Amino acid sequence: MEDTSRQKPQNNKQYTSPTFGKKSLDSIVGKAIKIKTASNEQVEGLVYTFDRITNCIVIDSSPQSSPTSSTTTTPTTTATTTTQNRNLSFRIIKISHIKEIVSLGDGINNKKDYLPINQVQVDRLKSRESEALKGFQSQVSKIGVGVTKEGQDIFNALSKTLPCRWSKDTIVVLDEILITPPYGVENCKANATSAALLARIKKVLEGERKRLAK
Repeated sequence: MEDTSRQKPQNNKQYTSPTFGKKSLDSIVGKAIKIKTASNEQVEGLVYTFDRITNCIVIDSSPQSSPTSSTTTTPTTTATTTTQNRNLSFRIIKISHIKEIVSLGDGINNKKDYLPINQVQVDRLKSRESEALKGFQSQVSKIGVGVTKEGQDIFNALSKTLPCRWSKDTIVVLDEILITPPYGVENCKANATSAALLARIKKVLEGERKRLAK
């Protein structure tokens, strides 16, 4: 007759089905688990979340959570973040690469207090993207195509104090003054109505050319 007096109770719960129900995965969020991947890697840690859209599970595998996790290569992603007291290391694992999930405990003591994840403001992100794109386009518009280094240097110098843009190889200042190659004072052109502005730009250009020649 088998002696069962020394046998330890088996509290670990295994989720060994080839397909994992979303309800079952939601139920282990915040609990300690051990995962066996398709490459037979053993990963231990706390379940941070389960993402239904990407069908991935996120594991807090920092040393405090997974003292025995291995380092075998597997189709996962690792991200590290820092709190005031310690580093946290997260593993993102595709459900399709998991062979077995074993729950290491159902007690609430397994859970950690994480910083809350704020809702993403999509409109704000789009606004920042639009501003960044405008800034990039503005920088690109300041680079002359097929112009000499001297021409670009003169453009850069003038654009520090005056609105400038390129029109092929011609520098356009304030949308009124044209400076054609080789970008000397005598190469400045404008309508008769902009005579005063033309004289000012010529003076500025002369000063910048002298400064660049030093």
